Amino acid sequence: MIHSYVKLLVMIILTSLSQIFIKAGSGKIVTGRGTGMLIKTFLNPYLITGTVLVMAAPFLYFSALSRLDLNAAFSFNGLGYILVIILGRFVLKEKITVLHIAGGLFILTGFVIWNTGAGLF
Repeated sequence: MIHSYVKLLVMIILTSLSQIFIKAGSGKIVTGRGTGMLIKTFLNPYLITGTVLVMAAPFLYFSALSRLDLNAAFSFNGLGYILVIILGRFVLKEKITVLHIAGGLFILTGFVIWNTGAGLF
């Protein structure tokens, strides 16, 4: 069972990293110069890496879900929001506001409360 929770955490990390890569790659997309140029810009390493990561994550989720209750497994998705806020700050140098921090703390509190009821803690 612990392996299933590890799979969920890895899934959240992959999904969050995919968002960072896609964000980094989306700034390199060129539009208005024809289809060939658009296709070429979509083939940048950041977008490809982000796409591969986001496509790999569901397999971990499916595997974990086969052994865990849905209400416990699904609640882990909320942790992705917190990780994206943190990665956005340190990797993309995005600004974190007090509202981001408050929202992240609400999500984390909800995660703990929800999973205490589900028997995780």
